[in-house]
Amino acid sequence: MTTISLTGSQPMPRGRLAAGLGALVLSRLAQVWRNYTTRRDLAALDDRMLQDLGISRAQAQFEANRAIWR
Repeated sequence: MTTISLTGSQPMPRGRLAAGLGALVLSRLAQVWRNYTTRRDLAALDDRMLQDLGISRAQAQFEANRAIWR
């Protein structure tokens, strides 16, 4: 029987796979934290600051209320 390799490389060793998954999880957690902090900060801005940014209070509230994982 003939085996065809779609990737053209050897399987990734478990240590490298675990490190890659760990890095992916940490990267995603960092993104979720950034979403949380920036949306919290956006919600705390007063109307003058929002006007300087060119967004309305409703737009700021909509963004601030979005799920942090999105």
